[in-house]
Amino acid sequence: MANNLPIAILIDGDNASPEKLNEVIRFATTHGNPIIKRIYADWTKPSFNRWKEAAYETSFRLIEAPSYVSKKNTTDIALVIDAMDILLAGTVKGFCIVSSDSDYTLLAQRIREAGLLILGYGESKTPLSFVNTCTKFQYSDKEILPAENTPAFFLQRDAPLFDKVFEKASTDGETASTSVMGSLLRKHIPKYNIRRYQCKTLLILYERLGKYEIIEVQEGKSIKKIIRLKK
Repeated sequence: MANNLPIAILIDGDNASPEKLNEVIRFATTHGNPIIKRIYADWTKPSFNRWKEAAYETSFRLIEAPSYVSKKNTTDIALVIDAMDILLAGTVKGFCIVSSDSDYTLLAQRIREAGLLILGYGESKTPLSFVNTCTKFQYSDKEILPAENTPAFFLQRDAPLFDKVFEKASTDGETASTSVMGSLLRKHIPKYNIRRYQCKTLLILYERLGKYEIIEVQEGKSIKKIIRLKK
């Protein structure tokens, strides 16, 4: 299919991981040109803060789907309503639905009946009813090696070096400050430049490695963000 085919990427924030967003984009762009990019979630919840950061970096719109009742979300309803509006508007020729939920099977069937491309992206637990309805489905938990000389390639290649720097900068084996790590990175990684990895900060870079998380600690009268090894 032509790579300039206009498509919409619609992500169920409740059933997807922000760490996989770049992989979603790579998958979608091999089949078309994403002119609509949206992520659905209850953005009042702190648990979606990592999604917000990833969305801002990749120019995704945040669509509010409030939880009116405890333990029940409206994300899938909001996504389906938007998808139908986009479908009827005729502005795209394909969709990429990111979720591991079977709730989107009927939506995928409707899109396919309209003669449009329907891409799916989710975990291996995704029900076959949704997987088989998609024109193409990619599993998020099956390793896909990044193309050479891309930010993802450099990040994966240099991951052991980043781990080594963390170990040297950490005084307790669990946490480390970016102020200490900066000089160590320039020493251990020749021609180190954070822009090579498409990350604005060292905090974001380490979070993308998957095994680290960002926490806030009190330092005097101010709050400081540091990197911590996930438990």
